[in-house]
Amino acid sequence: MAAMTVFQKLAREAAIVAGFLVAVSACGTPAPTKLAADVSTTTATTTTSTTTTTTPPPVTVESVVDGRTVLLSNGAKVVLSALAQPGECWAASAVDFATKTLVGKPVQAVASSLKLADGKDYAELAVSQGVARAVAGAESAIQAAESAAKQASLGFWGPSCGGLDVKPAPVVAPPVAPKPAPQPVVPQPQPKPQPAPAPPPAAYYKNCTAAKAAGAAPLYRGQPGYGSHLDRDGDGVACEK
Repeated sequence: MAAMTVFQKLAREAAIVAGFLVAVSACGTPAPTKLAADVSTTTATTTTSTTTTTTPPPVTVESVVDGRTVLLSNGAKVVLSALAQPGECWAASAVDFATKTLVGKPVQAVASSLKLADGKDYAELAVSQGVARAVAGAESAIQAAESAAKQASLGFWGPSCGGLDVKPAPVVAPPVAPKPAPQPVVPQPQPKPQPAPAPPPAAYYKNCTAAKAAGAAPLYRGQPGYGSHLDRDGDGVACEK
């Protein structure tokens, strides 16, 4: 019994020592590195979100109010500040040109101007064709385009308006009175020719008394009524006394 007790005591002490050694070993030895096979692989699923950017449709001109005012497809109203209010004489041609050039076409509204798809400024284009007038103080390019159109008599600078906002009233010539119809010429009867007057009868005085009574005395030779029978003295003068 005593031998078993000693044996048990030694076994107990040995167990205690072994446990102590195991504890010390656990405290001083780093944990073994896990192998790749032992590492639990975590699969991270990366979700790529694709953002689709929708390009807005281009802004186009919906309608033309007048030669310098348009309505855009986005609801905006643009008044071109570089252009003057259309004049009465050329307002219709300004609207026609703007309609053909802008309606349904993409434009870029920059402040109070319109840029066409090719980058041209609409105000400058309209002025260069004589369908718009530049305001005072407009950009030099617009003023130069207007001067060229004026010199070339384009658009309203030509005979249609003469560069005026109001078409000049036509000069009406006074009516010309019709010439009277020529009167028919009625031939006038020609007067009948008058017979030539009969020559005066040859004067003859029987005596000087008759000559004196007729107021013809005295009578000279060669004078009607002279006769030698009246000239007693033959001097060529009869009935002198």
